[in-house]
Order: sequence, then C-alpha cells, then structure tokens
Amino acid sequence: MLIGNVIRGLAGLACVWLLGNLVRCNGDQQRLNRLPYCEEHLGKLPSNSSELHILRDLFQTWLINRRIEVDMEGLREKMRNPPTNIEEQYAWKTTWNESYVSHRIEKATFARTEIEAKLVSIIKNLREKGLIESTTNVQDLVHCTSGHLQPRLFPDQPLVSFMLQYFKRPRAIDKFVTMLQACNTLIPSEFLINVDSPQEGQRWADLSWSTHGFVIPVMSFNVHELRGYNRLASLARGKYMVFLQDDDIMEPADCSWLPRLVKQFEAMPSLAMIGLNRMQLSHGEGNELNAYNFVDPNTTNNIIFAFQVDLAPLVIRRSAYKFVGGLDEGMSDPGECGIWSDWEISIRFWTAGWHVAYMPLIHKAPSDPGEPGGTHKPETGVRCWGRQQGIASTFYMARWGAGWGTGPGKFLESLENFVCKGREVQQGGVALVHKGVLYQAGKPGQCVVADRLQRTAPGGGQGLCQLAGRVRGPLLHSVYEN
Repeated sequence: MLIGNVIRGLAGLACVWLLGNLVRCNGDQQRLNRLPYCEEHLGKLPSNSSELHILRDLFQTWLINRRIEVDMEGLREKMRNPPTNIEEQYAWKTTWNESYVSHRIEKATFARTEIEAKLVSIIKNLREKGLIESTTNVQDLVHCTSGHLQPRLFPDQPLVSFMLQYFKRPRAIDKFVTMLQACNTLIPSEFLINVDSPQEGQRWADLSWSTHGFVIPVMSFNVHELRGYNRLASLARGKYMVFLQDDDIMEPADCSWLPRLVKQFEAMPSLAMIGLNRMQLSHGEGNELNAYNFVDPNTTNNIIFAFQVDLAPLVIRRSAYKFVGGLDEGMSDPGECGIWSDWEISIRFWTAGWHVAYMPLIHKAPSDPGEPGGTHKPETGVRCWGRQQGIASTFYMARWGAGWGTGPGKFLESLENFVCKGREVQQGGVALVHKGVLYQAGKPGQCVVADRLQRTAPGGGQGLCQLAGRVRGPLLHSVYEN
C-alpha cells in the first residue's frame, strides 16, 4: 500500500513536470495567462504591475463599503417603518440601534467617495500614459483585476494569530485566555488551540462560546507539535502567527510587547521569524552575544539576526511559513515531540532567502507552577530528549550538515558566516547599532565598523553586520521579498 501511494505521488509530480506549466510542484505557483478579453484591455500593463494591484484593492474596498452603505440604508428604513410580515421581521432583526446604523452608513459613504476620487485619478493617469485604451472603462478594469482578491482587506481580519499546542493542562487555560484577550485589545487577534487531549473538548467549546469566537479550538488526537502547528497554521487568518506551548505564559501579561513586535515585522518585509525564547548564533561559539546591544534605529527595538531560534514562543510571518512549507512533519511520527524542528525551519528560512531574528521582548513564566513541562515528565523525557532528539538531529544534519550520521559541514559554516556578516538589504532593511557604532559587512575575515552611523550601502540600503564567532569568507545570498 505504501509503495503504491509513493508511486502514485511520483506519477502526479511527473505529470506536472511533463506539462511544463507549473513553476513548482503541487500547484504552489502557476504560469497563468490572461483571458483574451483582459489582454485586449490590459496588454500594456504586466499582470504584476503595482497599478493593477492598487486598482484591485480600491475596487475591492469600494464594493465592501457600497455593500454596507446599501444594506444599512435598508435596515434604517425598516427601523423607521417596521414590517408587519413575520418573514420580513426576521430578515431585518437586529440588536443595533439607529444611531449605530447611521454611523455605519456615514462611514461607508465617506470611504466610498474617497475611493471613487482615487480611482478617477489613477485611471486618468493610465490613459494619459497610453497604458490603457480610451475605450477601456472602469467595469472592464474591475473584471480584469478581480481574479485574485486581497484577503487582508476582508472585514474583521485579525492581524495576529496566537497558536497554542495544548495537552492536558486545564489549570493553565484561563491564564492563556486572559493574557491573549489583553493582546486582542491592542492588536486585532485570534486564539487557535490544537487540543491534543480531545476528551477536554467541552471546556474548550464552552470557551469558544463565552469569548464570542475569539477562542478557536481544534480537536486532534495527540498528534503533537509538528502536525498540530501545521494544522493551526492552515486555519490561521493573521498576518503573523505566535507559536505558544501550554507550559509557559508570557510576561509582561499586559501584552505591551506585541505592538513592538508587529512594528518590527512591518519594518522588515523579508523578516520571516522572530524568536522570543532563546537564540543560537552558531553551532559553536558566539552565543554569548547580548541582544540588548543591538538596536534597529528605525523602530528603536532591540533585535539581532540569529542563526537559529528556539520554540516557544516564537513568531512567524504566515506567508513565509507557507512559502517554505511549514514545519517538517517528516522529522517524527505522529505523537512524538518536535525537537530540532525549530532549528530546522530557521535554516530553511535563511536558505529560502528570508531573515530570522531574536528580540528580547518577553519573559516566560510557568503556566502551571509545580507541574513539569510536557516533554520533561518521566514518561516523556527520555522519549523526546533522548530517542527523538537523536533521530531528529541526525535528520537535520542529513539535510543541512555534511550528511546522514555526520555533523555540520561547509554549508552551515557559510550560513553561520552569512548571519555574522549580514548584507546590504535593499528594501525593508535594518541597521543594527552595537554599543553606539553601526556595523556593516566588510572584507572576508572581518567585520568593519562604519565611519558614521549615516553611512549607507550601495543602492540606498543600510549596511548590517552582527558579530557571531569566526568569519570564514565571503557570502552570496539572494533575497525573496514578501
């Protein structure tokens, strides 16, 4: 059965390769052609042009506001003239008052008229440049830019998804809910939980009801971290995902650290992951570096690029997580701990062109004092930290080290070196200040102190260097921007 499944899987991939239409396997990306109708109207504009994305977003937002405006006008009319028909009464039943409904109408009308003015200006500019034909009207543009919507513009979207891996720790539940509801008052959030002990499902269902859907439990059957986090990530709607484990809560409990974290991600579009627990700057020396000595002057946050960061908590940009394929479920069987998966995905992010960093923003506190962590109990300790760590570290080295059964090799050494030296980041860059001076990449074998903090790298980006152990040679790297 297993061999048959593998053959069928390989046959599917071969079919993809033979067709030659996909950039990558499994339909991640496709080479898609415009409809002839749209090519006729937009042939002078490439499909990835910023003008088309702006038009798409404006059309999408216009429709949302127009829908609210018209529906609320109908509701207000029914409030003033209540229907007598029972079906009509149910159709317009609401707990809102007329003042609130009128406010929604005014807000939507104002937004709609602003959008219309922007649309007129952009379309006029495109016509003047000869990028669209004089016969192309607004509805043509609506049709041909709406094939791919922007989910971030959907109403009521959380910006942050908190994702908890949970197993039989009921005394910690209320602490997490209270802490994360405080976060939700600062940044729109949602709270997803992989409940690996589904016999506790009723309590989680009651919490979902009492928090009006803020708590979103997912019932699993002891699948453990790798599969649990991937499952939650497939449901998450936030732009940023905070990975949590049930044995630790975060302090300060007022969640004052969250806006600073989001600000850092927004300032660095290539930043995939920020560790909040521990960091590794190398497989050897250099881990004594103090992150408080490094500052991004653009955000005033303490932040340091890290070779690897540890679960948990850690925070990942959702699009980057999807881009690299999530945690590697092949590292363990269901029900086994995910040890070394945090280090493995750290290296994968760097290899794919993303950045990994550490920020000293929070402190951990036990969620259930006196109760050991889930992988530190007698029945699980050696199973995770002995058996699973042994096979997972070998798995890791087979991919990123010198091969199965070996240790770190040239690739990890060069990557370690790259994280040390940094690079000239062209967009969303960060300059790190170490004890008052800005470091930027220099010649092989050294890190050069910039003459002045204002010194910039070629292309306008600011230089970056983080000292972390030995510098072994020059580095090349390509960047994928989100």
